[in-house]
Amino acid sequence: MIRLYTQSSCHSSRVARQWLEAHGIEFKEKNFSVDSPTVQDLKRILSLTEHGVDDIISARSKDYPEIAPKLPEMPLNEALKLLCDHPKLLRRPIIISDSKIQVGFNEDDIRQFIPRPVRRLKFNALLSRLDGNTGDHIINKRMVE
Repeated sequence: MIRLYTQSSCHSSRVARQWLEAHGIEFKEKNFSVDSPTVQDLKRILSLTEHGVDDIISARSKDYPEIAPKLPEMPLNEALKLLCDHPKLLRRPIIISDSKIQVGFNEDDIRQFIPRPVRRLKFNALLSRLDGNTGDHIINKRMVE
């Protein structure tokens, strides 16, 4: 099951939700503005990142300049507690599945959450259309010559 972590005031969160709905992808949403993340939520998210906390911290947050110097020396559990208490420090949206993560909204990258068989069917349909168009183009070209 896909988890979508959002914040109410975030445009990218709304766009991600709309995209998932438009593509018929089931997901559970947790709005950090209403329901703060838990340490367990953050550990699950971090388990999918490449660079740990750096991948999910928003350097644009108002509070970031204050915590940035302390963060590298902060024990992990303390950093997670800080993020639970101040969820606006998190980038958003955060989209996760069992083995994938996307932080922020990117329309090309979010396609990874479309189930593989569906992506394969759509890709094969596209190839068939392209082959058909190429064939028509060749036939039309020969007719002109």
